Amino acid sequence: MEKYKKLLANIGIFTLNAVATKLMAFLLMPLYTLYFSTDEYGIMDMAVIMTNMLFPLLTMLISEGMLRYALEDKEHISFYVTESFVVMLLSCVILALLLPLFDLSFFGGLGQYKLWFLLSYMAMGFPTVMSTVARALDQTKLMSYASILSAIVMGVLAYVLIAVMKLGLMGYFYSYIIGNGLSIFVYILLGKQYRYVNFHEWRNGFPLRKQLWKYSIPLAPNTLCDQIQTVGSRLIITGVLGISSSGLYASASKIPNLLNTVQQIIQLAWQLSTFQEFKNKGLKHFYDVIWKVYQALMSLASSAVILFSPVLAMLLMQKQFYDAWPLISVLVVAFYLSSINSFLGTIYQAFMETKPLLTAALLGALICIAFTACFVHSLGITAATFGVLISSFLIFIVRSIDIRRLLRVDMRPLSTAITVMLLTVQSIVTLNQYDHYLFWSSICLLLIAFVQCYELKPLVTLIFTRRKYTA
Repeated sequence: MEKYKKLLANIGIFTLNAVATKLMAFLLMPLYTLYFSTDEYGIMDMAVIMTNMLFPLLTMLISEGMLRYALEDKEHISFYVTESFVVMLLSCVILALLLPLFDLSFFGGLGQYKLWFLLSYMAMGFPTVMSTVARALDQTKLMSYASILSAIVMGVLAYVLIAVMKLGLMGYFYSYIIGNGLSIFVYILLGKQYRYVNFHEWRNGFPLRKQLWKYSIPLAPNTLCDQIQTVGSRLIITGVLGISSSGLYASASKIPNLLNTVQQIIQLAWQLSTFQEFKNKGLKHFYDVIWKVYQALMSLASSAVILFSPVLAMLLMQKQFYDAWPLISVLVVAFYLSSINSFLGTIYQAFMETKPLLTAALLGALICIAFTACFVHSLGITAATFGVLISSFLIFIVRSIDIRRLLRVDMRPLSTAITVMLLTVQSIVTLNQYDHYLFWSSICLLLIAFVQCYELKPLVTLIFTRRKYTA
């Protein structure tokens, strides 16, 4: 039971971290949609998605490799930490040289804010690397302190600068840069991470560097392919329909992103626990149990968001942004499939088999972009939502089949298929707003809850009777 206690402890810490950051960004959505035009919102979203795409591209996610090896090789932890910081610094230099490219028209006007975009990248990148270092150093509580401070400052500044001082898009950049930038000082002053920067060991660490990059390089394209889906769709929408349409699509994506916050909490904790437990016996049983809980949480949360999407949109999507709310249901189903893909991805990482991650992700990215490009003229922004859905489904199929050569996780195929079918039906009736669609959506949620309760019954029996669990 000790490994489950570790997992629950990690989930608790990462929950505080996510609530402080991701949820704050979610809560700021009504402020942005109320005071920004669709053009301004589109530029803000373009800055966010480009930052998220460039980070794995320019750093090759070396910090994720650092985490994997630092947990096993404590003797050389200074090398891994130093390598991560050096790569992050070099990525900032490379981005500075690339800034003139953002003047191109398909970036939707982001070129007007080049310097602020660079500072935003730095304000996001360094805390991301430092939080990963904190996980490697078992400083997970420090992540919560940094995130809470960052979120509070960013939220207060956003309200003052945007709502009170009417600074518009510049108010967003100021609040984001200052809020995230403060967390850097938390990691420096309280975490004292500078003590693990050792350039002498770094210069003489070629064998370690070789294995670190061999592990990390496939991770970056895998993550990058996920971002390419987003960036490619947005660039196509911006180029064909304009930055205003891109802003509408971005607003519809924000509510499913709340689910992404929940998934990332579990994902970070799950990934850390997997690395810690990898060499222990009973790994398959550990995966089988966690799969049931994970799948139940993701499916119920997804179904609930689809059911309440009209209300959530009414509260969070102001003025003309509200028109895009029906797309939320499709994006939520895509999120559910993506969450399963992420779960399977941790198995590849635990076995240090990262190349298959790239293969499936690349296939998904190409399908998404191709579908969006082919149908954007006839379907508008709806083409991008279906592109993401089809892409997530294909990745799910590929990984579900391939993962069995590494670990035969019992994914409960019958209940999973029923859940996917019910979510699809719920999404269709909501997207098309059929008669009594809220009633039928509620029925789907109840049926999904029944399926998941049936699957969790043996685990619940274990908790209350303390009998040995048998799947």
